[in-house]
Order: sequence, then C-alpha cells, then structure tokens
Amino acid sequence: MQLHHQMERLRAAGLTLNVIGNGAPMFIEGFRDTTGYDGPLYTDPSLAVYRAAELRSGLRTVLTPGTLIRTVGALRRGFRQGRTQGSALQQGGVLVIGRGGLVLWHQISSGPGDNATAAEIIAAVGGS
Repeated sequence: MQLHHQMERLRAAGLTLNVIGNGAPMFIEGFRDTTGYDGPLYTDPSLAVYRAAELRSGLRTVLTPGTLIRTVGALRRGFRQGRTQGSALQQGGVLVIGRGGLVLWHQISSGPGDNATAAEIIAAVGGS
C-alpha cells in the first residue's frame, strides 16, 4: 500500500509526511489528482535534495532482478505506470527528521518499488 494511504497511522505516531518529487512544478496538481495525496508536496527538478540525502540514481538502479520482480508483482496487482514526470533513473527513499533537523531514520530505495512501509517507519522511530 502506498505510504500516503497510511497518513492517519503516521499522524497517530506523531509523524508528518512531506513528499518531494523531481518533476517540474507544473506536474504537482496532476500528481495530486492521480494519487489523491493532499499533504505537503514539493519538487526538486535539480535533484539536489536527492543527492544530499544520498539517494541512488542511474541505470544500475533500474535494470536489476529485484526491479523485474517488483514490476511483475505490481502489474499483477493492477498497477500501471503513468507517464514519467521527472528523472526515471532517480530512486527515492525516506528520511525521518526530528526536531532540530536530526535524521532519526534513513531508508534508501534500491530501485523502483523498493519503498518503506508505514510500519517500518513507525517502528524505526520507536512506535508500535
């Protein structure tokens, strides 16, 4: 399940979800329409935030056996990739940032579909 569908669970754990994409700003509304996500949403087409977070990028992150397995699983569940609106080679991740800017937890996606779950994030910051 996509992380933004777990917003209430994250809020109950005292967390706020902020999404940073890498497409052009003009794609933000389309992302909201497609996903239904209505929380804080930013974009960084320069990828500076991704580099600062040491997130992975490149063909080696896309052309892997794990990516193929996750793609087949997503297709079986009915997911269809829409038009790419940003860097198709840039992978994401999750940073849980506490007061004062302290990084409490950092997950780096190995490739497409390698996403942290709400349960993993909550557990990493001491929640249940």
